Amino acid sequence: MKRSRWIGIAAAVAVALVIALIPASAGLAAGARPVLAVSALAIALWLFQSMNNGVASILMMGLMVAVGVKPQLVLSGFSSPQFWILLCVLYYGCAMQRTGLAGRLSYYVLTLFPGTYAGILAALFVIGSVLALGIPSMTVRTAIMVPIAWALVQSLGLAPRSRGCALIMLTSIEMAVIPGTALLYGSLFGPFVESVFQTRQIPIAFLEYARVMAVPTLLLCGLVLAVNPLVLRPEKRLEASPAFARERLRALGPLSRPEWITAAVVVLSIAFWAGDRVHHLPSFLAGMFGMAVLALAGILRDEDIGGGVSWTLLLFLGGIFGLANIIQEYRITDWLTGYIVPAAQALASSPLVVLLVAALAFLLLRFFDPTGFIAIPVLFLPVADVIGADAIPPLVLVAPLLLATSPFWLSHQNFWIAMGEGMTSGEAFSAGQRARLASVYGAMVLVALVLSFGYWKLIGAL
Repeated sequence: MKRSRWIGIAAAVAVALVIALIPASAGLAAGARPVLAVSALAIALWLFQSMNNGVASILMMGLMVAVGVKPQLVLSGFSSPQFWILLCVLYYGCAMQRTGLAGRLSYYVLTLFPGTYAGILAALFVIGSVLALGIPSMTVRTAIMVPIAWALVQSLGLAPRSRGCALIMLTSIEMAVIPGTALLYGSLFGPFVESVFQTRQIPIAFLEYARVMAVPTLLLCGLVLAVNPLVLRPEKRLEASPAFARERLRALGPLSRPEWITAAVVVLSIAFWAGDRVHHLPSFLAGMFGMAVLALAGILRDEDIGGGVSWTLLLFLGGIFGLANIIQEYRITDWLTGYIVPAAQALASSPLVVLLVAALAFLLLRFFDPTGFIAIPVLFLPVADVIGADAIPPLVLVAPLLLATSPFWLSHQNFWIAMGEGMTSGEAFSAGQRARLASVYGAMVLVALVLSFGYWKLIGAL
């Protein structure tokens, strides 16, 4: 193992020991301090990437049991409905990728737009939005879109790390990630927020989530698409033919039977999720039946069950879902309330300021929480208790956190940016170019919140 990994492990252990040995803070529940120490150890391991994220999650769960947390609470994340809907729809993404349906949709969209920078960026937004309907994994969407964008850059003759190349590649990753925030099951954060809401018995519905989040997400995407080319202005104008996409589409041939079946499963599942207020059935049922159909049709094969999705990701998220329940059980958020409440109370008279400060605090915490899954409950739960649903409804309160989930000033903050760097051998963009567009993203999150505030007032959500 590399020396840097040992240094990361040593730093993580040191942080955990400091938290475990300092005198107990006032207001901290009995048994909460070792839970905090184990949580800090896990967060540091994820931050420094000292070991596989799934293994670090398993280690965290083992240590939680060792310090006295009940096993059923530690493992509760794996029995949650959110874990099972996530598992099933990740296999949907596997099916869309295996059958070629995802690539076909992407190339088709590219043929509809002009071969200018504006046209290409608009096409990337549409591709990301379409893929988000059936592929909740930002990792899978990035794995689909980055190779397409990289092949396009090369076919256009753009030099590696040129401003034009960096603009297309960085925006392709942003559009693989951001549009999914519009739908409850369009990203991994949706099911996680659902699990956080359930710890306080806060109801959340597919259509209500979309009503609150769809327009702000579209605003954020539009702002990013408009400002990115101004900040990272290409060296020269681009006038290219969409022949590249047409040739790739022609090579795929007509829609195959597996593609038709996969498309039908995805469309019917979306209809099922949208109708949750009518049938009142658990969302994961559609995923379970859909997986069975895909397997019976021969689209999901035996080897796909083990290798078709990232079990590192599933083990990691199962542990994270359980950690949210542990934090709630040991009233750690109540303890944090003592630090957050004074600021929240001071701002409570201005809901817009609360939302802007929440977004800024979340962007700051993402330097220390590379996943965002710890920062969401830590910020949301105490503030929700203080502000109250009458002042700011829970879905509106969590909106700034969801819009700010993907900063990328540093690679460790955004796994999908790191993926893009790896898939292009570091030739797509420089660190400076990445930092410039990351600053655009952070600023546009705040602008989108200001504009969305008026929208939420208009629809009666605030």
